[in-house]
Amino acid sequence: MGRAELSILPGMGLPHTMSEAEYVALPEDLSRQIEIVHGYVIVCESPTPQHQRVSRHLATALESARPKEPCTRVEMETDVVLWRVPKYTFRRPDVVVYRCKEDRNAKPEASDVVLVIEVSSPSTEREDLVDKMAQYATAGIPAYLVIRMSEEGGIIDAREFHLDAATRQYRPEAVLEYGVTLTYPFKVAVPFEELTE
Repeated sequence: MGRAELSILPGMGLPHTMSEAEYVALPEDLSRQIEIVHGYVIVCESPTPQHQRVSRHLATALESARPKEPCTRVEMETDVVLWRVPKYTFRRPDVVVYRCKEDRNAKPEASDVVLVIEVSSPSTEREDLVDKMAQYATAGIPAYLVIRMSEEGGIIDAREFHLDAATRQYRPEAVLEYGVTLTYPFKVAVPFEELTE
């Protein structure tokens, strides 16, 4: 999500570990504040307005560029189940592109996802380029894009990674310095200026 994670659960009354059933039973206002990794609850800080602006503009650009076939969906901050065994793990990427499901309300599983995007600030860069990258790769998600932002809210660059299916690791595909230009899962081109305006 491009958010700083806290290792404690201050005043939320939540356990440090949680099963999928326990998570599903949470009230929505509480469930939107956490992610679960290897069964451990991670509390996420709220993103900045500029972070949300970049995510929203990018999701809109992807939505406009996506072809009618094959059917895909573009969503912001949607839970993506990475795996259930050995411990339930889901993340909530800033933007996710996934294959259409019959049930429009069904949350995507990693096997449905073709691209995840994280908008990263200096405080979350390590998590986005190490922890989440490893988790998304392990889950088999084919493409990962990290947009690196400065403290002032400008975009430094965007880093595109594609999955090496044999090793289950991402290999660098491109460092984008002026805008997001992708050919996978479909063609899209949007200058950084349009994402930050």
